[in-house]
Amino acid sequence: MLNEKKFYYKFKPLNVWLFLNLCFALFLFHCGWRFPSLLFWWQMRVLIGTCLFSWGLWIYKYLFSHLLAVIDDEKIKIDHCEPLYWTDVDKAEEKFVRCGFRKYPVIVLVPKSGLKYQYNFLQKHNGEFTAFSLPLYPVISRKDAKKLETIVAQKVKLKKLKRSELKF
Repeated sequence: MLNEKKFYYKFKPLNVWLFLNLCFALFLFHCGWRFPSLLFWWQMRVLIGTCLFSWGLWIYKYLFSHLLAVIDDEKIKIDHCEPLYWTDVDKAEEKFVRCGFRKYPVIVLVPKSGLKYQYNFLQKHNGEFTAFSLPLYPVISRKDAKKLETIVAQKVKLKKLKRSELKF
């Protein structure tokens, strides 16, 4: 595995979810402090469990590193999918995909026809994102996005968007 490079997601932790978690936790703390008998109610225990679960998910997403891609000379492995060999990629292209009410720039790796590849559930059912999409929007750093672009362009033919269209 010569020349292996790893890229990680970089989520911004200061967001609405953090604010809601803080408000929820402060509300529960205030209620428990002001009315300690509430702690014996099963409904309050459900709310405390829900709050702890939400904090656990927030901590997992924002405080741990999540692997985006591992790229070496022979192949690319996106997220937790099977590796895709560069020889099996026909071309790559930058395009915008819709997610909710926004459009996001991605690099799409287009495999050669007749490729025998074991797709996972998310690759089969991923909306406008194709099975082999690399994000160029703010879930990764700009520096990593440029490195990804450069590496993909070195490995396969890359059809780029105009720089004015590609903002984040």
